[in-house]
Amino acid sequence: MSDAVNKSGPGGRHLPAVGQRAPWLRPLLAALFELVWCGGLAPVLVVLAFVLSGLAYQAPVAGRESLAASPTPLRLGGVYRPEAATHGFQRWTTGQARIVLPGVGPGPQIVQLRLFGGAEPGAGRSLRIAIPGRTLVEAELHPHWQELRLALPAGAADRASGDLTLLIATETFVLPPDERALGVSLAWIEVRPAGKVWALPPLEPAVELALVLLLSLWALRLIGLPSRVAALPTLFLLAFFSGLLAGWPGGALSLRMQAALGLPLLLQVLPLSLLLALALRILVLRNAPRPTGLAAPTMLRLAVLLIFTLRLAGTLHPQFMVIDQGLRANQLLMIAAGQEQQVRERLEQQFEWGTREPVPYSLLTYYLLLPLTAIWPARGELIAAVKMVTALLEATLPLLMLTLLRGGPQRLAGAAWGGLVYAALPVGYLFFHDGSFPTTIGIWLTMLALVGVQWLVAPWLTPGATRAAGGPLVAPGSPATQGQRRTGRQWLVRSGLATLALALATGAYVTHVAFVPFVGATLASSLALLGGAAGRRASRPVLLSVLLGLLLAWVFVYGSYTLTLVQRTIPSYLGLIASEGSVGRDTEAFFGTPINSFSQHLAAHFRVWPVLLAGAALVALVSNWRTRFVTHLGLAYAALFVATSLAERWFGLWNKHMVFVAPVVALLAGIGLAWLWRRGWGGRLVSVTLLALLFWESLIAWGNRVLWYIIPPSAL
Repeated sequence: MSDAVNKSGPGGRHLPAVGQRAPWLRPLLAALFELVWCGGLAPVLVVLAFVLSGLAYQAPVAGRESLAASPTPLRLGGVYRPEAATHGFQRWTTGQARIVLPGVGPGPQIVQLRLFGGAEPGAGRSLRIAIPGRTLVEAELHPHWQELRLALPAGAADRASGDLTLLIATETFVLPPDERALGVSLAWIEVRPAGKVWALPPLEPAVELALVLLLSLWALRLIGLPSRVAALPTLFLLAFFSGLLAGWPGGALSLRMQAALGLPLLLQVLPLSLLLALALRILVLRNAPRPTGLAAPTMLRLAVLLIFTLRLAGTLHPQFMVIDQGLRANQLLMIAAGQEQQVRERLEQQFEWGTREPVPYSLLTYYLLLPLTAIWPARGELIAAVKMVTALLEATLPLLMLTLLRGGPQRLAGAAWGGLVYAALPVGYLFFHDGSFPTTIGIWLTMLALVGVQWLVAPWLTPGATRAAGGPLVAPGSPATQGQRRTGRQWLVRSGLATLALALATGAYVTHVAFVPFVGATLASSLALLGGAAGRRASRPVLLSVLLGLLLAWVFVYGSYTLTLVQRTIPSYLGLIASEGSVGRDTEAFFGTPINSFSQHLAAHFRVWPVLLAGAALVALVSNWRTRFVTHLGLAYAALFVATSLAERWFGLWNKHMVFVAPVVALLAGIGLAWLWRRGWGGRLVSVTLLALLFWESLIAWGNRVLWYIIPPSAL
């Protein structure tokens, strides 16, 4: 052999020859090349993105957009807030205003603009409308509404992005008693093509579409999908955005603008999704066999990825109106500045419950997010950071479902389908619950506490547990089955962690002080009544942990409210029930939104079928798996679901109970879908159809909240 091969380092370790690659480098490079190339699919997607986006921009689109709408896909500068007028809504400009229509395209356009100069005081002023580098029209303002027609040549829009920018300049005036410097009042803008002229499409949408497709493909490949399966959702994305760019159906300009807004948004979110996919592949079920199709471990990772991506992208959309997020970001900054008492006093006033008496409100979830204020002290950055953290926490729910299904039937498949159902539930986009991080983090802490309870009772409920002679019920592989008794220290650690987790969950949110102990006590009762000897033994530590958790939460979180509750708040609620028949059901107390009936709740938050399927799955669990933790967990949540639905006749819960039970409803529905999936092609077709319909309904709910800001009666 050559000297280079025989050289050794310290300890006799052989050193690679100069120019020789490390042994791990070749397979790493091969895996990286396979991921990037995807069997030739990646370059094909890039070519298709450029071709289809170019063809889409040759399709004529037209549309009228209100300039007084909020939210709006337009980017406006130098304007005031929309305001009501006799004819509808209008928006005043300052002396210099800007209107940007995203992604319109480079072809010649006819633009009509409806505006008002301000009656007699504003008449006679000059108005100039231009595009960057070119004046389109100069006109005199009249004392009535005017419609200006502008002919824009090809190339008027930005050649790279396709954005059309209009600049409006005029002298300002004051219209007493309004002291603002006013320009013109805008009503709407209409754009339509001037003719069929081929124009070179803008480059940025094509590049963005190609990158979105590649990032999506690579993320799906990383979680374990083979190329041929990952190609299907990626090609769907290609067709979806190509259709939007073409304005299909109907040649609507609004669809093209939504594509122009959505592609840059996804380019912000998908790199984070790619990192999450890599972490999931490395850390979650890494030893699972490589799938040839849609295997359960891959589906579980897919559920995590979908929840994170959809929740984060859904709330980062430019048209997403920041309401609750802004309020809570301000409160976080106030707490960081030492104004905790002012925040607490504001949150104690739960006006929707019809009284000004203080309600116990925990700041626990605020404390958990307080470190973010040191990293992102600016309000806008803090809002985005909170959205990312809460989306990431919510995305871990399928993994917690997997733990809760330990020992249960179809554990992997049930958790995977349950995660997908949770990703598709429209409840995440209804009214304030897409921005209330105390709600989201409180539910996450509750699921984490249930994992602690499951770990506590695992020695009794593990499948195959046996009874040692004269001793307690123990699980295979535990110290007792090896001739040793389980030590008291192990039990103390498990019960201590479960108690602490239950205390955190109970103290996380105002309604959790009732919901979490109810679930815990009902879970213990179910174990004792239906779980046999093992269940009776397991119920005791569960009940003890629930009581200790409630005690800790009350002492450290709610203790200061004890006298106030007894002397003021509870008597006030009882008085309202006696005089008015209910609390918190005044339709004018919360933006004029009526409280739902039970059937409306089912339709609004779950679209009915997940609850029905969850109920069927629970019946099967009770009939066949009474020694499984998930059976008793399902019964506890079913009891809470029924009890809170009945209680809402007298005490309006404003959908807090529906949001609380959603993860376990999804988990039980997932068990039902996993059973259907194993019934052959018919069952698979039903499962996929139900899930696809649920995702579609979730998209509609998101559109109502974000694009059109329609608050339906079913929002609460």
